[in-house]
Amino acid sequence: PLTELLCQAVRTSLNGNQPDLLMLIDETTTAESRQEVSTNLVKLFLGHGLAKEFLDVLFKLELEKTSESNTLFRSNSLASKSMESFLKVTGMQYLHRVLGPTVNRVFDEKKYVELDPSKVEIKEAGCTGLHRIQTEADVIQQGTQHLQSYLTELLRSIVKSVSHCPPLLRVAFRQLCQRVQERFPEREYRKVKFIAVTSFLCLRFFSPAIMSPKLFHLREKHPDARTSRTLLLLAKAVQSIGNLDTLAVRSKEPWMGPLQPAIQQGIAQLKEFITQLISVEDKEELGEERLSLQPAGTLKEGFLFLHKTRDKCMLMASPFKKYHVTLRSNILSYTKTPNSKKSSFISLQKVQAVEKVEEKSFGSSHVMQIIWSEEMEQLEILYLQCKSVNELNQWLSALRKSCIHNTETLNSYHPGVFKGDKWSCCHQKEKTAAGCDKTRHGVTLQEWNDPLDPDLESQLIFRHLLGVREAMR
Repeated sequence: PLTELLCQAVRTSLNGNQPDLLMLIDETTTAESRQEVSTNLVKLFLGHGLAKEFLDVLFKLELEKTSESNTLFRSNSLASKSMESFLKVTGMQYLHRVLGPTVNRVFDEKKYVELDPSKVEIKEAGCTGLHRIQTEADVIQQGTQHLQSYLTELLRSIVKSVSHCPPLLRVAFRQLCQRVQERFPEREYRKVKFIAVTSFLCLRFFSPAIMSPKLFHLREKHPDARTSRTLLLLAKAVQSIGNLDTLAVRSKEPWMGPLQPAIQQGIAQLKEFITQLISVEDKEELGEERLSLQPAGTLKEGFLFLHKTRDKCMLMASPFKKYHVTLRSNILSYTKTPNSKKSSFISLQKVQAVEKVEEKSFGSSHVMQIIWSEEMEQLEILYLQCKSVNELNQWLSALRKSCIHNTETLNSYHPGVFKGDKWSCCHQKEKTAAGCDKTRHGVTLQEWNDPLDPDLESQLIFRHLLGVREAMR
């Protein structure tokens, strides 16, 4: 019923009616919950083919509340956060294609880049073999050349990327420009529609990904201090171009001055790029894209170390063996190799808990357990060892989300293992004794790269609304 209400709110608002339910959600979300709620809403409407209509409703609501064109979409409103989530869910492959080559080049070259005189380190730029130490001006000039090279390459990649941008994303930006133009039709505001697009594309998508490439899966590890500084300066340059205002940059950070010609040229290129980007029509390709956003057959896979115990004591001598594990919508299977025909599997409907295991149990802090039961049989446990805490949390989250509809679940579990004649955690001697710690079925990661599950998103929105019942009254 909640899903029907939400979809109805979007559809009726297109006919001029007030989207009361969405307005209610907008008013009751706090700064802490807004990101999560916006991601839930975006994924729900993507799953029902109403994402661009949903965003259009939020654009109109935001514009109705805005009187100053220069603050448009700069706050962390539901509209801003929803568009940000939409960019991540639908545009991540596009982002990788545009930013990947330049970000990788910065990591590989490890050039010393600095423009701020107060941060220049002369010792970093010594000319070995030339018997001369570079001056501050030399360092800044060299840094400017490196940064201009990166920026030129990046802008060239952006300008050429129109055809690679997902059609659904292009249509959303076209709608955004239309709504802004309707709200600010005067000639003096002709630049505002471009700023509305760049406030999302540059300030909330490209720049954060350049500054933190690991968070956007552009790199596996965080950069070292030198690379991080180069990426920060590059992100600042992209933000400056996205603001479409060179004077503001010059007054705020005058040491960015040497980059002004490149930034000025970049602004002209970006405007032309946006003009091409929003020149898109609603075609059948949008329908195809919706299909590609539906959950794939495989939700998650990779190599893990496994140990299964049933009715026997733990075998503590190297009990873990390497398997290729695959999570699908209804089963978890594991095989010796990815292409092996012989596999073992667990039906996810029979899973009663997915929890972490104490570090002392196996000498590793990256072990989790899946507890399940076959028909009228005692509980079985499968232990899985991951390489890192990030991998552990991702598998925990993915499995819990896949089992969220299960009704036969445990309220408690043992974070330890049954060794010899007792549990290592609570020392109870019965293997079937009730668990000594609470289960955490609802603790999951809210990640942009999770598979689409509109029903789950509805449940999460319902949980949010239950939490703000008093505010709604």
